[in-house]
Amino acid sequence: MNRHEQRKKIFQTIFQVDHGLVTLEETAFHHLYREYGYINTIVDYYLENSETVDAGIRDHLTNYTLERIPKVERNILRTAISELLHGDSPHRVVINEAILLTKLYGEKDGYRFVNGVLKNFITETDEQSNGEY
Repeated sequence: MNRHEQRKKIFQTIFQVDHGLVTLEETAFHHLYREYGYINTIVDYYLENSETVDAGIRDHLTNYTLERIPKVERNILRTAISELLHGDSPHRVVINEAILLTKLYGEKDGYRFVNGVLKNFITETDEQSNGEY
């Protein structure tokens, strides 16, 4: 399974556990979570650091709250920011993949919103770390 497909499964897993309606073990792709290290790494990072990831989203919203973001876009942002903070892919790849996922699963112009939040997140993170991110 290539990295793009793994990102889809990461998003779908995080989407399913949103609001605690199902446990990680009850998700449709739990077998892939156990099988693929990258899926496991990013999902675990999000689950263990959800407050930090959600704060990273909240800090880059204008006229929105996290709860007001459509569920698809919210969980794509969670997936991307978890990967930016703990993954090994270049920023532009993570943003591009998030846009592709949003175009596939999200609202018509949701990709613009996701792109803006992620670019702001990366810009601020780079400024805080003086380019060492």
